[in-house]
Amino acid sequence: MAIPRIQLNLTTKDLFEFFFNIFCHKGEKASDEVIGRFEREFAASFGLKRGLAVSKARIAFFLLLKNLPLKKGGEIIISALHIADFVNMIRLAGFVPVVVDLQEDRYCVDYDDLERKISERTALFLVTHLSGYATDMERIQNISMKFNVPFIEDCSQVVKSSFGKERLGTFGVASIFSMSLAKSVCTLFGGMILCQDDKLLATIRKEAKQFSTPSRVLLVLEGIKNLILKTATSKVVFSLLTFPLVVSMSRVGDVFSRYQKTNKTVELREEMPAQFLTRFCWQQAVMGLSQLETLDEREQRRADAGRNLYQRLASKERAYVPEMEKQSGNSFWLFPVIAGDVTGLKSFLLNHKIDSSGMLLSCLADEPAFSDLQFKAPGARRLKRNTLFLPMYWNISQVDIDRIVVAMEAYPSREDRT
Repeated sequence: MAIPRIQLNLTTKDLFEFFFNIFCHKGEKASDEVIGRFEREFAASFGLKRGLAVSKARIAFFLLLKNLPLKKGGEIIISALHIADFVNMIRLAGFVPVVVDLQEDRYCVDYDDLERKISERTALFLVTHLSGYATDMERIQNISMKFNVPFIEDCSQVVKSSFGKERLGTFGVASIFSMSLAKSVCTLFGGMILCQDDKLLATIRKEAKQFSTPSRVLLVLEGIKNLILKTATSKVVFSLLTFPLVVSMSRVGDVFSRYQKTNKTVELREEMPAQFLTRFCWQQAVMGLSQLETLDEREQRRADAGRNLYQRLASKERAYVPEMEKQSGNSFWLFPVIAGDVTGLKSFLLNHKIDSSGMLLSCLADEPAFSDLQFKAPGARRLKRNTLFLPMYWNISQVDIDRIVVAMEAYPSREDRT
């Protein structure tokens, strides 16, 4: 049978309960109680008292920028590999975006470039942990103290990763999380803010309360999209229907990734889209609470599977795994390999009935919409171009891991292929 690139964490029960709840009514007090319980349980896993659930991770970032005591109109530094709309969030919050490059063939920022980009105008930097890989938080904290510049952690891809003995998400002035499609805690869409400053959270909560309630149509459409993907990536349906379509459409591009990707276009926004400014609803909180019940078990199984595959591919020369930071614990939310010919490797794996995908994040320096901002990031451009993500999820079988290893070992060098 073919091996799908992703498997959704959501159960069929989660989805159908969500559809049922869309048409149920709860008063404001009852709704707030459900959402509050979810926020507390999410935060408790990080040793914190309470978080704040919002519509999107980018809105979590936007609200923090607006409400933290930062230099007015200052510069905000973010990773050159990111969701493109984070550039817009910075600008719409009244700040100037600056990008920091990534190290060559590694899933962490170029710390030297970060120091070079910090100036007297710098108000804050966002540390984005990619694909389960931890950033060197000791180095980040030293840079923060050296220049007296605070930082936020973007933990959308590292819910259970760590550095030293501490969970990622507990080092900065605040941390943000995405709870969208295929995330470790999925509520269809949504973001979470964690912070130890109760006053800051209360201020942001008051502002978010003014947002509109998401429409039932939006909730239904998001539920349907996730149900389609869950069905399409189930082993039997994927082997019989989805995989043949992926193969047949491979010549015209990765249609699967385009459907999966929420941000299909990139633009320089002059105003915030109204659909971004919606509340996190109780129906999503119910789904989130269900996800939290199984989070530890799922993430442990994913990490075990990821370590297994990582160790077995670590010495491969034609396609290799990025190096991890010392003292870090990788949750392997994704499993990247670096290859000189990503297209050739992807095609080779398809011939072995193994699906894979390229990077969905934007290289901000290469987005035409941002050309006037004059970002430069050669390391990020190279990493995006040379990354291929192998299948990795909590319920991947040992048989499938063995098949991936065998296929990767058989992958010929460029010279052999020519």
